[in-house]
Amino acid sequence: MNFSQVLETAIVFLSVVAVAIASIYSKHKIEIDKRAAQGDLLAKSEQLAARSVTPLVYQAEKRGGSGEDKLEFVISTLNILLTMAHLPSLPTSFLKGLAEKSVTAMKQAQSIADTVDKPNKTITASFGQDAKTEQSNLDNGWPKD
Repeated sequence: MNFSQVLETAIVFLSVVAVAIASIYSKHKIEIDKRAAQGDLLAKSEQLAARSVTPLVYQAEKRGGSGEDKLEFVISTLNILLTMAHLPSLPTSFLKGLAEKSVTAMKQAQSIADTVDKPNKTITASFGQDAKTEQSNLDNGWPKD
């Protein structure tokens, strides 16, 4: 064997090795990209569920029924939304957790609203006295000095 034959054999061997490495890399690259795409879709599913759960909890509260019926309504509606959006479905335990967090937030908001809306008794009592004074002034026709 002369030098040119050894050189050509080495070039062919390196070419075969390079093609093998490239094919292995591309195979794994496709697999990695597929997993990344699935992760992106799962993240979109979680975002859609998180954005949709609060209005669904309020709607379930308006519809009434037992707590289990409301929870079933929220979970089934979330699954329908995910299916319509062609996104992967999420585990039921995850959806229940989102619904429970939303219910807790709704109850806290309601208790804060009830606290803010509750009138103070001393203020209403003073308004009541002013109303009596105004009524007596109106009966006389002229305000008293």
